[in-house]
Amino acid sequence: MRKFVRDGLRVAEQLTGEDLSQPGYRRDSGEGVFFERQLESVESKFYEKKLRELKFRTQLPVSNRDGPGAQTITYYFYTKFGAAKIIANLMDDLPRVDVAATRHTANVRVIGDAFGFSTQEIRNAQFAGVPLEAQRASAARRAINEEMNRIAWNGDSTHGLMGVLNNPNVPDVQVTTAAGGGFSRVWGADKTAQEIADDIGDRVIQMRNDTREVHSPTHLLLPIDKANLIRTTPMSATIPNITIADWVRDKFELEIDTTFELAGSGTGDSNQGLLYEKDPEVLELRIPMEMQTLPPQPRNLDFHVPAEAEIAGVVIRYPLAMMKFYGI
Repeated sequence: MRKFVRDGLRVAEQLTGEDLSQPGYRRDSGEGVFFERQLESVESKFYEKKLRELKFRTQLPVSNRDGPGAQTITYYFYTKFGAAKIIANLMDDLPRVDVAATRHTANVRVIGDAFGFSTQEIRNAQFAGVPLEAQRASAARRAINEEMNRIAWNGDSTHGLMGVLNNPNVPDVQVTTAAGGGFSRVWGADKTAQEIADDIGDRVIQMRNDTREVHSPTHLLLPIDKANLIRTTPMSATIPNITIADWVRDKFELEIDTTFELAGSGTGDSNQGLLYEKDPEVLELRIPMEMQTLPPQPRNLDFHVPAEAEIAGVVIRYPLAMMKFYGI
C-alpha cells in the first residue's frame, strides 16, 4: 500500500512540477493524497435545460391529413342564399334558391434544420454512454416545433402563411375603460373584478349575437399574468372563494388557459385575450408532414443529418367564431 502511494506521489509530482511532500497538502495518515477527481461523484442521470411548453398542439386543432408533397391546400366555402314564400301561382311563382362557392387556398412551406456529429464524437459518446444522436435529434425537433409555434400564432407574411393572430378576418375589439374615471382599460388595479368579468362576458355575448347563436366560444386564452390575475382575484369581498375565473367558467362554460404569445400582441402593443370555438371546422393548423430526418450524410469525418417538415399555417373557415380583445 505504501509503495502504491509513493508511486502515486511521484507521478503527481512529475505532472504538476510541485513537491507534494511539503505541508499544506491533504494527506491520509500522512501518506495518501486525495485528488479532486477521485472524490467527485458523477450522477448517471443527464439533465437538460427546462424550456417553456409549446401549447399550440393542444390549444389549436391540428391536421396532418393532407400528407407530404402538396404545394397548396384548397378548400371551398359554400353559402346558401334565397328564401321561400307563400305562392299564388303553383306553376310560375316559385322563388329560386342557390348555393355560392368561394375558393380559398393556403400555401405549403417547408421548415428545415439539421444536426450532426463527428466520428470522434461518436466514439466519445459510446465510451461515456451518452445518447448523442438522440439528444441532437431532440434539439432539431424542438427547433422545428418552435418555428411551427411561431407560425401557428403569428403566421409569416413573407411566405404567405396565416396564423391565429394575424388573420385580418378575425374580429378585434377594444375593451371598455374603467368606470372609476380616467381612460385606463388595463386589468388589475384600474378595474374592479366585475368590470374584468364583464370584459369577457360582453365578448361572449357579442359573438353569440353576431352569429345568431350559430357559434359560441368554448376556450379563453390569456397572457400568463392576466390568467393568474383572474384565477386569484375574488369576484366579491364577501365571497372570497369564488374568483373571476370561477365566475366566468360557470357563467359561460369556458376553458381558460395561458398563451405566452398574447402578451403585448394587441393593438398598440397591449395585452390581448382570445375567445374561440375550438372546432376543426372553425380553424385548423395544417401540418402536411411532421418532422422527418434523412439518413446521415458523411462529410469527411462528420455526419450531417437534415431534418424537415411541412406547414400551411392556420386555416380559419369561420372567423366570426373567434374574437380578439385588446387593451387588457
